[in-house]
Amino acid sequence: MALARFARNSWTRSGGPFGNSRIEDVFYGVSSRQCCLPSLENPGENNNLSYFSSIKKVNHMTFWSRGIRVTPHYEFPSAEMIAEEYDAEYVEPRYPGLEATKPGEKPRVVVLGTGWAACRFLKGLDNKIFDIVCISPRNHMVFTPLLASTCVGTLEFRSVAEPVSQIQTALAKDPNSYFYLASCIGIDTNKHEVYCETVSNGGLPRDPYQFKVAYDKLVIAAGAEPLTFGIKGVYEHAYFLREVSHAQEIRKKILLNLMLSENPGISEEEKKRLLHCVVIGGGPTGVEFSGELSDFIMKDVRDRYAHVKDYVQVTLIEANEILSSFDVGLRQYATNHLNKSGVCLMRGVVKEVHPKKIVLNDGTDVPYGLLVWSTGVGPSKFVKSLNLPKSPGGRIGVDQWLRVPSVEDVFALGDCAGFLEQTGKPVLPALAQVAEREGKFLVKLFNRIGKENGGKAFSVKDIPLGEPFVYTHLGSMASVGRYKALVDLRQSKDAKGISMAGFLSWLIWRSAYLTRVVSWRNRFYVAVNWATTLVFGRDNSRIG
Repeated sequence: MALARFARNSWTRSGGPFGNSRIEDVFYGVSSRQCCLPSLENPGENNNLSYFSSIKKVNHMTFWSRGIRVTPHYEFPSAEMIAEEYDAEYVEPRYPGLEATKPGEKPRVVVLGTGWAACRFLKGLDNKIFDIVCISPRNHMVFTPLLASTCVGTLEFRSVAEPVSQIQTALAKDPNSYFYLASCIGIDTNKHEVYCETVSNGGLPRDPYQFKVAYDKLVIAAGAEPLTFGIKGVYEHAYFLREVSHAQEIRKKILLNLMLSENPGISEEEKKRLLHCVVIGGGPTGVEFSGELSDFIMKDVRDRYAHVKDYVQVTLIEANEILSSFDVGLRQYATNHLNKSGVCLMRGVVKEVHPKKIVLNDGTDVPYGLLVWSTGVGPSKFVKSLNLPKSPGGRIGVDQWLRVPSVEDVFALGDCAGFLEQTGKPVLPALAQVAEREGKFLVKLFNRIGKENGGKAFSVKDIPLGEPFVYTHLGSMASVGRYKALVDLRQSKDAKGISMAGFLSWLIWRSAYLTRVVSWRNRFYVAVNWATTLVFGRDNSRIG
């Protein structure tokens, strides 16, 4: 509106259109310096808007492109109207979305994410008390412990993906509950609003399409990102194993390399490179994927790709010891078993990743056809951008009730959250069972405070929260391939407890995971997939 006010003042002072000044002087006077319009990027001192896309600065060329040009003085009212429209459009961005709930309406809980923590929370949330809005760039939960099995065809992809609308049916059926396929890009804790950007292919009116959602209670369960330690080339050339899409790409790459290596004229050196699968990281995910891959090679590749079977190799590279959280005896069992299965174990630290080889710190070059990166997770860019307290390691800091203590009505759980230092509690590991237990704890808390009329914004201050969250580790399990697995039921590394390995452990591993699959539908899929694989082998005919 500054341009319009300037023009009107000129009119008033001169007693007519511009007085002694020409319209050219007015416009060039205004546009000789950049017009910095207000933006959400730099909020006030007390505003907790953590991150949002800024509005681009507009220079004088923008005015000409919008039709404001040098005109005779009698056309000035039209120019003034255009200027008003311009200012109204750009001074304050307006976002479509859900406004704050009104008195008499159910309180709205906004959940960011569809991982283990978010889905366990959503599953138990009472939709008779709350309206629920879930925002995530994926519309399903991934049963990550079985994800490695999908890469080699032991399981189908749909067996490990559970639609979020079936986990919490209110998202599909209730008129005021929604699932939005979008990523959160900012949070304003003063206004109780989250700002989002849709996952779009250009089919919406604007791309990117942005909107806002007001909340009474906010639950941040946005997960984490793979740790790359800043190593050059990892994002460009390595595959991660955290999403169904990652498993699909790995499967496609494995089968494609097998087929390409059979082409005439391919040298032996190139065949060895194409069929060399390198796994970085000796945690449960890296070990389980290596075991599944060696199983696939021993049982299926040798029968169906006889021309190149002797060139296939799996290498697992770890900086320290594999499965460091397991019992010493179990670690030794896993090492011996993987060696017998044909998996080459290497000690080393990756220095750099190139398109066809990795370079270790000692200068060793390791050529590869497939590189899978599994070295743990860390805070995502979104979590780092939030103006919220952080726990050691950079996660969102929470208290014993999983609240973010410096702001009202915001909770965090799962891989994106960790206890603040002043709580005296250690930051819990990024495990599925931790996330699930946190989700179970928080949903009980929400349902209780909702029944006591504490669901609305700023209404929970006088309601006792009950006992704080306490995590007890139930143990760890990992498959190492060829009907063998490890089961470590100790509560900590130094505690005593049951630890076992072998075929019986493999039966326990499969039984435990089958019971943890979210729905009966997917349990049926998993059981049928296991049975058909046992009888007929893995399906290795489809690349895509």
